[in-house]
Amino acid sequence: MTKGTVGNFANLQALIARAWNVSEFYQQHWLSRGVPEGWIPPDEAALAELPVVTKDDLLQAQGRKPLWGGNLCIPEREIAQVHLTTGTSGIGQERYAVSASDVEVMGRSWGPQYKAIGLEPGDIACLTIPVSFFCAGLSALEGARIHGLLPLLTGVTSKELMLELLTQHRVNYLYGIESLLLQLANLAREQGMAGRWRGHMKGVQSVGTSPQLIEAAREVFSAKVYEIYGCTQAAAKIASTCHLGVEDGTNHFQGEHLFIETRDVTSGAYIDEGEAELIISTPYRDASPVIRFAIRDKVTLVPSGACTCGSALSGFLPGSLGRIDSMLKIRGVNLWPQQVEQMLLGHPAVSDFRAEVLRAEDGGDVLLIRVAAMASGRSAKLADALADLVREKTLVRPQIIVQDSFAEANGAYKVRRWQDLRKTTSSAVPVLGTEVR
Repeated sequence: MTKGTVGNFANLQALIARAWNVSEFYQQHWLSRGVPEGWIPPDEAALAELPVVTKDDLLQAQGRKPLWGGNLCIPEREIAQVHLTTGTSGIGQERYAVSASDVEVMGRSWGPQYKAIGLEPGDIACLTIPVSFFCAGLSALEGARIHGLLPLLTGVTSKELMLELLTQHRVNYLYGIESLLLQLANLAREQGMAGRWRGHMKGVQSVGTSPQLIEAAREVFSAKVYEIYGCTQAAAKIASTCHLGVEDGTNHFQGEHLFIETRDVTSGAYIDEGEAELIISTPYRDASPVIRFAIRDKVTLVPSGACTCGSALSGFLPGSLGRIDSMLKIRGVNLWPQQVEQMLLGHPAVSDFRAEVLRAEDGGDVLLIRVAAMASGRSAKLADALADLVREKTLVRPQIIVQDSFAEANGAYKVRRWQDLRKTTSSAVPVLGTEVR
C-alpha cells in the first residue's frame, strides 16, 4: 500500500475502466479536463493525474441530465434504493441509485465497528436516526439486519419514550447524533436513571463526539463512546473506532470496500501523518459509483500501527473531523451558510444578520440568528416567518431574535456573520424561542 492511500488499487483500476465504458458523467468529466480517452492510472503515483470530482460537479450534471447526471451504471429495473444527501435543496442534495449488492455492502461495512464494541447476534440495537431516503438511517438498519441485531427504530419519537425503550428492552447498543445522545443523557439524569444500563449497554455510537458525550456515556449509560464515519457518496463506512473507544483509540479506515486517499490540506501531497483531506472512491459500488470524490472533510491522521489497540490500519483521531469548506452539520443535517445568507439578505424586511451555532442546556444544537430588521419590519411575525423560511429550505429551524442593528466598533469591524461555538463556549445556553428586541 502506497503512502497516503488505503484500499486495493487494482479494484480501483477496474472501476475506472468500467466507468469509461458505462458512465457518461465520468467520460465527459475526464475528457473535458484533458484526460486521454480510456486512460487508466498505471500505478498509485499516477492517480493524482485523474481529476477529482466535487459535489458541484455532481449537482451540475444532475441538473443538466436528471435524475442521475449520466452516472447510472446499471439498468433502471435493478435499482433497489434511492439515496439523497442531507444537504439543502439547491445546494447539497445529490441523488444516488443503489443496487441490491450495494445495499449488502453498505450493511456489511458496519462489521468492524460491531466487532470492536463486542456486539453479537441477538443483541438489541436502539437506532435513533430516522429511516428515510437519507443514507444514515438505511445504512444502520441494514447493518443491524445483516449482523443479526434486533433493531429498535425510534426515529423522531419522544425522548421519554426512548429512555423507556432503553430500559424495558435492556438495550445493548445506542446509536445517534451527538446532540440527541446528550439530550437523552441529560433527561436520564433529571429522572434519576443514570447508571441504569450498567451491565448490558456495550457501546454508545455517535456521529460526532466530544468530551461532554464521553462523560455522559460513562456516567449515564455505563459505556464507552464509539464514532463511526461515512457519507452518502461512499454508502459504506469510511472509518470506525477500535475497541478502545474514542477516549483512547483511533477511528481506523476501512479499505475493504473503498479506496481512500489522504492528502495534505495545503499542498495536496499524499501523507500519512498530520492534517489531511479525504478523497474516496467506491470500487464495489454498482449503480452510482464515485471516483476520486473530494469530500471536503479534513482529519488528523494516525499512522498505521500507531494505535495502542494493536491494529495495523491507519486512521484519524476521534473528534478531529472538520470541514475544509463552510458547511455546518446541525442536528445531523448538512447546512450551507451561504444558502441561509441568500434567504435572509434577500428578504425585504432584513438589513443584516449574525448567526451562531450553540450547544443548548439539554445537549442539543441551537442555530441562533440575530436579525437587524428594517424599521417597517420589526414584529414577532417577522421572527416566526424567518424561522419558518429557514426550516422549510434547510430542515433546521433556527431561534430568531429581531433587533434594530448591530453595534460595530469604530467602523472598522470586519463582518463575521457565522460562528460555530459548540466546542468553544464554556457554558451551555438556554433553549430560546423566537424573540423581538
